[in-house]
Formats: sequence, C-alpha cells, structure tokens
Amino acid sequence: MMAQSPQEVLEAVRRLEADLARIRAGARERERDLSDLRAEIAADAARERRALVEDMERLVDLIGVSWRSTHEQIAALAKEVEGLRRFAEQTVGGFRDATMELHFGRSGYERANGTP
Repeated sequence: MMAQSPQEVLEAVRRLEADLARIRAGARERERDLSDLRAEIAADAARERRALVEDMERLVDLIGVSWRSTHEQIAALAKEVEGLRRFAEQTVGGFRDATMELHFGRSGYERANGTP
C-alpha cells in the first residue's frame, strides 16, 4: 500500500461525500417517482371504481325500463286474452240456443231446375 498525503485523503473523502450525496439525491428522486406512481395508481383505481358504479347504474336503469316495458306488454296481452275469452263465451252462449235442421231429399238446386 502506498502512503497517501492528507490532501489526497481529504480529496478522496470529498469525492466519496459527493458520490454519497448523488446517491441520496437519486434515491429521493426514485422515492418521489414511486410516490407519484402510487398516487397515479390510486387515482386510476378510483376512476375505474367510478366508471364501474356508473356502468352498474346504467344497467340497473336498463333493467328497470325493460321490466316496466315487459310488465306493460304482459298487462296488454292479458287484456286481449280476457277480451278473447269473453268473445268465446259469448259465441258459445249463442250456439247453446241454436238448432240445426237436416233435410234429406232433393236439394234446392234440383227443385229449381226441375231435375229429379
């Protein structure tokens, strides 16, 4: 080993201190970058949650509209079915009192034309 002068030792110590200061500054910068990255990730997550909630609100609204529309259509169909049921009952009721006559013999055409 070579003996070094106090001046050389002092310069080496100052270089080491300067290197250490640069390393510390870089570490602080990286810490700030990580902190910024964490904040950005948290902000992205919050935006995604808001978007998910908005999408769910739209879905619930759509399901509600669809349910109401379906309910209205079913009510209208039930009304039509009720009308058809009444019509069928009235028609059947009209046939209850009906009589049918069968005539065997010459047809009206044959009588009109005088054919046997």
